[in-house]
Amino acid sequence: MLLLLAGQTAFAGDDGIPALLKFAEQQAAPVAEKAPPETQKPAIAKPKLATSIGAERARLAALNQTLQQQADTIRLLEQKLAAQNALPMPVIEEPVVDIQPLVAALKGIRRAIAPPPALVAMAASLARQQRVATEQDRQLQRLRHQLATLRQPPSLASDVDKQAYAAGVSLGRDIVQLQEENRLLGIDVDRSRLLAGIADTLTGKPRLDDAAVDSALQAADEVLQQVQQKRQQAIGQDGKAYLADFAKQPGVQKDPLGFYYRVDYAGSGEIAADDNVDIVVRESLPGGQVIKDMDVAGTVISQPLAKYPPLFRAAISKLNKHGSITLVVPPALAYGDKGSPPAIPPGATMIYTLRVADALPQDRSRRK
Repeated sequence: MLLLLAGQTAFAGDDGIPALLKFAEQQAAPVAEKAPPETQKPAIAKPKLATSIGAERARLAALNQTLQQQADTIRLLEQKLAAQNALPMPVIEEPVVDIQPLVAALKGIRRAIAPPPALVAMAASLARQQRVATEQDRQLQRLRHQLATLRQPPSLASDVDKQAYAAGVSLGRDIVQLQEENRLLGIDVDRSRLLAGIADTLTGKPRLDDAAVDSALQAADEVLQQVQQKRQQAIGQDGKAYLADFAKQPGVQKDPLGFYYRVDYAGSGEIAADDNVDIVVRESLPGGQVIKDMDVAGTVISQPLAKYPPLFRAAISKLNKHGSITLVVPPALAYGDKGSPPAIPPGATMIYTLRVADALPQDRSRRK
């Protein structure tokens, strides 16, 4: 086979195709079969030229006739359009629309849907109330915060802390006493507002200016004076009535000082002017309110007779040792018009039950 390839290559020209590809083409190329000898085809008859030209002329004539008819139709339509354009255009009058009813209707609708003045005023008032409520709520929150701060007890570690706390206690006692005095007079002071005024003053943010504070205090003082005067008159009348009833009882006498007394038990053993006298006293009001009861408290007053006030010195002089006496004392000899608040009101008549527990010379030892 190599010899055959070599021989073929030698006879063919160098066309740049690899010989292996040429060999493959030669192997794959089919062997052309010999065509059989051509047989004579039958002759096709061609149409005559004259007949074709006549038909085309007839079709062309028919087309020209159609075009002529269309042109006539177009010309007729143009004439009609020109005649119509020559005619005058009719004037169309637009109808006049009266909008006044519509305007009136719109005004009526606006009036119907507009809120009445009373409703507008109510809405404005509600808005103001809401603003006030909001501000009050803010103030309440601040007061709650201040109250929470006050409820946290501070430490009392140093002496300075204790002194500051003691000053607060003293101030608190004064406030309590003042409230008790007002309560006895029938005047109730709101404690929360009282504490709020103290707190605001301590923080330097009072809600009333000096003029308003002075005016409020002056008005309160006037009310207090009126109440005190009425109460003092009532207490004075009650005291005089009690004193008059007591004066009518058996054994009651009037001392030159002005008080009334009744010796309940004279005792035994004379009391010298320079003796040291021990007494026990019970103090009360005509209504039965007990102010002090030394017997119940288990206390005794012990001092020389000369050091007792004139009222009690006069009462002791009417007794012997271990004697007892009841005194009804008018206001002028007791606490007067000022009283001793909060327990003893102004102008109060006082009742004393005095008992001599013992009396011994000052230069001798006590004997039981």
